[in-house]
Amino acid sequence: MADIASLGFGRDIFQPEHDAFRESVRRFLQREVVPNVRQWEAEGFFPPELFRKAGAAGLLCSAMPTEYGGGGGDVLHHLVLQEEHAFVPEANLLEGGLLTDIAAFTIADFGTDEQKRTWLPLFATGECISEIAMSEPAAGSDFSAIRCQARRDGDDWVISGQKSWITNGPILTMALVIANTQSDSGKPTKSTFIVPMGLPGISRKPTELIARTCGGVGEIFFDDVRVPGSHLLGGETGNGMRAGLGLMRIGRIAMAARSIAASEVARDLTVEYTKDRQAFGKRIFDFQNTQFKLASAATEIAAGRAFVDSGMRQLVEGCLTAEHAAMVRLFCTEVEGRVMDECLQLHGGMGCSNEAIISKLYTLARMRRIYGGTNEIMRLIIGGAL
Repeated sequence: MADIASLGFGRDIFQPEHDAFRESVRRFLQREVVPNVRQWEAEGFFPPELFRKAGAAGLLCSAMPTEYGGGGGDVLHHLVLQEEHAFVPEANLLEGGLLTDIAAFTIADFGTDEQKRTWLPLFATGECISEIAMSEPAAGSDFSAIRCQARRDGDDWVISGQKSWITNGPILTMALVIANTQSDSGKPTKSTFIVPMGLPGISRKPTELIARTCGGVGEIFFDDVRVPGSHLLGGETGNGMRAGLGLMRIGRIAMAARSIAASEVARDLTVEYTKDRQAFGKRIFDFQNTQFKLASAATEIAAGRAFVDSGMRQLVEGCLTAEHAAMVRLFCTEVEGRVMDECLQLHGGMGCSNEAIISKLYTLARMRRIYGGTNEIMRLIIGGAL
């Protein structure tokens, strides 16, 4: 695996504080995750306690203001945490992993001061595990097709519906639920609600995925779930579309970053494997075909790395457009797919073993071309901007 000093081709976007944070994240993952990940896989999910350990280590909500319990950093700290979930091979098996930042960004951007002071410190300590509940069985990439409803009942809201593909769904303690509402004028809107998972009327179940890991997603069902009016994010209806779409840019750059980091890991694992394994009296690495395949993979990874870093820079500078974020996500996940396919092939039969990390990387890479908006949707966004 590439060490921190050589993670790319002149990566000058990160400052010393980001590098120090990366070191802390990597040490934590190697200490807390690597020795336990196979046991968690057998048990079905990693333990919620991992969040509290990460919070105690200062790794959660690093981009949130200190006044709300965060680390006082910037969005690059969040992206470093995302990358390290991929750079540490076994940490890929956490899937969504120790990531409540998108929910935290949502509350930080749209919440009232009371909501920020109530919830953000709980995210930072790992006491609250949260995610945005947006997708539904008939509303994945099509945000407008959401059917989940929230109706007023006195000072409360009553939520009914179903959410699917929710990251860390089986262990969430709170979800930010986007539902159809009506404004005070009667206009149809979409709004976001802070919904603790222990409320009456909530049930959930894990979703079986093609990737056998210790993380995953789940479905959440809301049967007339009553939440107080104070749990309407920002105290106003109509914030759902802004909250959902506004954070997709961060999410797409983060997914691209993980794709390229995982691709680097796969390349390094494959170089190591092909130099160790022999066929017909010589190392697999010494066949010209092997070197050509790995050379192409290394070149595509370098291009993807430059593209990711440009997206990160624009995100920090506040000039990242929806179409550029879609381009970065599209290109990097497609690169990851090609790299993983070649690396799995070079592992031969061993690559198909559940015990081989490359098999996990391969299946997770396939899902990343769908999660967070399919690559076909990315092409529609880009095409619409031409």
